[in-house]
Parts: sequence; structure tokens; C-alpha cells
Amino acid sequence: IDAGHGGKDPGCHGGFSNEKEVCLSMALKLGALIKDKHPGIKVVYTRDKDVFIELLERANIANRVKADLFICIHANAGSNVAYGCETYVLGLHRTEAQQKVMERENAIIELEDDKGAKYKSFDMSPEAMIAMQLQGTVYREYSIRFAEQLQKEFKKMGRFDRGVKEAGFYVLYKTAMPGVLIETGFL
Repeated sequence: IDAGHGGKDPGCHGGFSNEKEVCLSMALKLGALIKDKHPGIKVVYTRDKDVFIELLERANIANRVKADLFICIHANAGSNVAYGCETYVLGLHRTEAQQKVMERENAIIELEDDKGAKYKSFDMSPEAMIAMQLQGTVYREYSIRFAEQLQKEFKKMGRFDRGVKEAGFYVLYKTAMPGVLIETGFL
């Protein structure tokens, strides 16, 4: 479970909270629920306190423990009339709004020690993303299925369903497992 942002990266700002705090709280609560209801599942957090973890390292943590699923938790930014939750899988953004979410979440690489230099070799072109999707077809199918189930559960809880979407998030790019990035709501 990856709590988005952290440390020197506050994420977006709400009226009385920062995304990094909200994400950490949700991640810890989700992990506790999983441990309680499914004691046989080992939960690993990319962070369990307010520290900055580079995007690539978040994926590396999941890869090192050979995780079966990567769940990245975020809170969306938008106007004060925006609402609902959406779940992303790795892929090509299809709308300007999806591109803005991707750019905002990927922008934290500027806070990393190398200012994002290590990501220069990541080919995020449409062609490369399509090739990567073909290579990771099994992971992609499970990611989409999991994302769809998440959105159904959010809807059951009375949350507005903004759907399952695709975008090129660095944090999902290097995970060797099914993975999703959840925008749980708007701050």
C-alpha cells in the first residue's frame, strides 16, 4: 500500500488538510482492515510515517517484496464543486483532465535529489506505452479488474463513480505486478 506524497511533498491542499496526511491516514486504515479481515495477507507499506519516498523507490519497495498488488492512494485536486473518486491503471490518458492528474502526480519528481533525472530514460510516448501494455497484458487485465471492483465498492458506499481511467503514472510504470492509483476524492 502506497500512501501518496509525504515529507517535503505535501500533495494538494484542502481547506484544512494536506494530501500527504489524508493519504497516509487512509493507507494505514486500509492496511489495518486488511490485516484484521484477512490475517493471511502480508501488508507492506511504502511509508508508514510522514517521509518523502521517491516514486521509483515506491515501485522498488513493492518489487523487492514481490507484492501481488500495488495500491497507490491519493486525493484529487479540483474546484470546490468537483467530487467523486476514480481509479487509474497504467496506460494512455485520453482526456485533458486525465493528463492534468498525471502531470500533477508525476511532478513530484522535481522534489527528488536528482530533480527527476532518472526518469529521463523512461519512454512515456504513446508508442512505448502501447508496447508496455502488450508486454504486461496479464498485469493490466488484473489491474483493470481490480480498479473496476474498487469503483463498484465506492459506488455502493454512496460515492460518485468517476470511473476507471488510464494515465502514465511513474509510480505504476516500474511495478512488476497489477497496480492501481486511486484518487479517493477531492480536497
